[in-house]
Amino acid sequence: MSDRVRVLIVDDKAIFADALRLFLERDPTLQIVGVASDGEQAVDLAVSEDADVVLMDVGLPRIDGFEATRRLLALRRAAKVIAVSGYSEPEIRAQAQAAGMVSYLSKDLIHEHVREAIAAASNGIAGWSS
Repeated sequence: MSDRVRVLIVDDKAIFADALRLFLERDPTLQIVGVASDGEQAVDLAVSEDADVVLMDVGLPRIDGFEATRRLLALRRAAKVIAVSGYSEPEIRAQAQAAGMVSYLSKDLIHEHVREAIAAASNGIAGWSS
């Protein structure tokens, strides 16, 4: 059995999701278990693929990332969800925390912080700062 962290990428922008997948696949500690393009697909894939960590865009079609997180955590409490957004307004962070997400990553700086955020989340460490 693998000790790699099982990661699901959720973003409705295919070019962003594909680039992030290619970037993360080079890390031998991670296993990308799928890419979802909307909130409903994210919940289904996270549960069926036993994702440890979900990188969840908050602005998704059908159901947004906040509602998808609430639904996912109702089905799979062990999953850790990291909010991903191009926006950094305090309301986004507050909504992410209220939905049960463990931290927030800005799309602008994701390549610099994503591996660290995944490692922290998979070890049960929330990344919210005061």
